[in-house]
Amino acid sequence: VLILDHLKAGFNIAKIFRSAEIFSIKKIYIIGTKEFNPFPAKGAIRRVPFEFRDSLEEVILEIVSETEVFVLDTHTDFFLHNSTLPKKCAFIFGNEEMGPQLNEDTDRLVTKIKIKQFGKTESLNVSVAASIACYEYIRQNSSF
Repeated sequence: VLILDHLKAGFNIAKIFRSAEIFSIKKIYIIGTKEFNPFPAKGAIRRVPFEFRDSLEEVILEIVSETEVFVLDTHTDFFLHNSTLPKKCAFIFGNEEMGPQLNEDTDRLVTKIKIKQFGKTESLNVSVAASIACYEYIRQNSSF
């Protein structure tokens, strides 16, 4: 599952749909963004179930009993490639400028991880980060 928290309505959401479809992601929750241009998804939007939701907290509380929830956060010391990703997991990707908006209650319910980077740029584009997380999930949970 992918959870997109208040992403800008530009092309990132649609690009994430393309990666989600390629890696057989089961569902996308779109939080706080009411519409986006589906054209860059190149049809993948028809093959990946999704829901618009108003509240990140609502989604986390709904799925956390059956799904381990990871949030991509550049300020943690735990890396995606060193994490064990269970079959049922979700990744939260936050707004391109503000990051994920967790409150005190939901912050304790998620595991913070980051993608190892080597350059000086602080973060990856959110659609690229989603693609990397989806690939790592499939790498760990399927036999090629």
